[in-house]
Amino acid sequence: MSPKRGDRVTVPAPDGQWELRFGTADATRGWEELCRRALANTRRCFETLRNGPR
Repeated sequence: MSPKRGDRVTVPAPDGQWELRFGTADATRGWEELCRRALANTRRCFETLRNGPR
């Protein structure tokens, strides 16, 4: 099943971290593409957003 708007990006966030959710259907497709093309950079982005999105 493909992720949709409002779905979590991945598993629930641990205590003290932000939960990431897709804001649009385009974001779900873009995230999948980023993971295919630049997995290491996408992972760093994910960690940064989870720990301090501001």
